[in-house]
Amino acid sequence: MQGFIELIKKEVYRFTSIWVQTLVGPLTTSLLYQLIFGYQLSTIMTSSGSINYNTFLIPGLIGMQVLLNSFGNGSSSLIQSKYTGNIIYILMAPITPFTIYSAYLISSIIRGMGVGIVIYFGIIWFGDIILPKNIVSLLYFLFFGASITSGFGLIAGILCEKFEQLAGFQSFIIIPFIYLAGVFFNLHGLNSIWQSLAMLNPFMYIVDGFRYGFIAYSNYSVTTLFVLVLVFAITINLIGYLMFKRGINIKR
Repeated sequence: MQGFIELIKKEVYRFTSIWVQTLVGPLTTSLLYQLIFGYQLSTIMTSSGSINYNTFLIPGLIGMQVLLNSFGNGSSSLIQSKYTGNIIYILMAPITPFTIYSAYLISSIIRGMGVGIVIYFGIIWFGDIILPKNIVSLLYFLFFGASITSGFGLIAGILCEKFEQLAGFQSFIIIPFIYLAGVFFNLHGLNSIWQSLAMLNPFMYIVDGFRYGFIAYSNYSVTTLFVLVLVFAITINLIGYLMFKRGINIKR
């Protein structure tokens, strides 16, 4: 347990020591999205009852940054440790692979949720809703959504051996899937073919559930969203843990 706590403290210190980059940077990006898209598209219909576009956009932007930063924490930490060679000291410590993986996972979730809280207080004033409609659902999808992309980040950190490979993984897989998950638009506004394809995107269920927690509106059954996100989180992190335990691209 001591090793687990110390590893989390190390990871939290790593991203909080550069808080301008890890906290202020995502907030600035979200503010720009809100100012540009929220202002220019404020009159469009969101297909979400009486919710205007500014309010509709807020949970999408928060969810997007939570997912991106959760992914970025674990992936960058592992690739840096492999690049500098100090991963060997962590592997030699008297702690189990499960403990190490769990510490990386929890610290990535902490970063994602921390970024989400900062962005919430930064852009909430643009919408009509200040307090979330369903705080339990909001926290549920916030936590398990962050755990899914944290798991993806750790898998990417395990598989990639160079920063260029990691950048490609993020640019061509993670970012497109997150942007197409309904962050900026309502999926019910798409035609049937694109709606069917969107259902193959696991991030869509996270964003939809997170939006439900905030504005009490979702495109799909909330019960279905709860179950699917939980299954995705368990599956992804089980795969990541087994890869880490086997030492793929880590143990030489």
